[in-house]
Amino acid sequence: MGEDVIQVVVEKNSIFNLNRMDMKKRILYSLVSLLLVVGLIVSLPSCKEDEPFVKPKLSFSQKTATFKESDSEVEIKVQIDKAYSKDIEIDYSIAGTAGEEVKVGTNVDPDYKITSDYLKVTIKAGETTGIITLEFYSDIEIEDDETIELQIEKVDSEEIEITRDDEINITLQQEDGLVVVLEWGVNANPKYTDVDMDLFLWVQDATSTLVNTGFGSFQESVASPEVFFLPSAQISDGTYGLSCNYYSGTKEPMDFQVRYLKWSNGAATLLTPAKTGTYTLANVNPWYTSKVDPLLVMTFKKSGTDYTDFSDITIPSSGSRGISIPLPPDLKRTTSKSIPQVLNSMLSK
Repeated sequence: MGEDVIQVVVEKNSIFNLNRMDMKKRILYSLVSLLLVVGLIVSLPSCKEDEPFVKPKLSFSQKTATFKESDSEVEIKVQIDKAYSKDIEIDYSIAGTAGEEVKVGTNVDPDYKITSDYLKVTIKAGETTGIITLEFYSDIEIEDDETIELQIEKVDSEEIEITRDDEINITLQQEDGLVVVLEWGVNANPKYTDVDMDLFLWVQDATSTLVNTGFGSFQESVASPEVFFLPSAQISDGTYGLSCNYYSGTKEPMDFQVRYLKWSNGAATLLTPAKTGTYTLANVNPWYTSKVDPLLVMTFKKSGTDYTDFSDITIPSSGSRGISIPLPPDLKRTTSKSIPQVLNSMLSK
């Protein structure tokens, strides 16, 4: 028996002869293939659902940083590499040679304080950074570079990974300003053995009169020198003065000198030749016990970051007094004397 044949007209003059069974097979194959594809699409989960959870990685935004004391307030960033759905609470610790206000207590002048939450920082849900804020202090001491080390200790979620970049090392540098150095017996032979001098700063009051501030350098030591520092960014323009007080000793005549050095970017430059003076025993004033204020003996001017008009030393006559205010009643002489290495090398020249 002959096979059934179906004619399909494609064009006016074109006729394809298709076997009826072949056509049924092709239609069935197409339907099965379609069902399989649809079933596969429905049954397969999405790629996102199939991916494993990857923990956000926590770190500081940088490993090192350098600031000056005059930078005042700075921000340190902690970060995660992708946002998280909840707030992240992070605990960190502090270390280093710079003194933090809470950690050093009231017996030591601090170098900085934490003004954000103390030893804690938060990264808010949906955000990638948290901020630690540090405030630096200016002072009248000149110091070697100091360090601040912040270390991430823990985080309140096990779904956050603390990376190896969990610490930042900060270098705190001396700010720019004026170094004042009082030295005695510099070229003496033999050296002075019992002379002790003190250095005080005078500033202008509301009437432009120079008055003793009670600030300076007054260690209880017969070792020269006395050194203090004026931070340019923190003090006003105007005229300033100095007391070079012969506190104790038996040397007469007693020679001394004052040097002014401009401190900028970690280096000191001599601004003027040393100013020299000579005292006698009549100038000895143990101000701490005598309650007689030290005398104004020299002046200079400040304008911006420039220091000029350094006067010669005026030697007061016996018993003379300068214009001053009483020194603070709790002002005490100290026994510590620390000269930074970089400056000490200059003073030895």
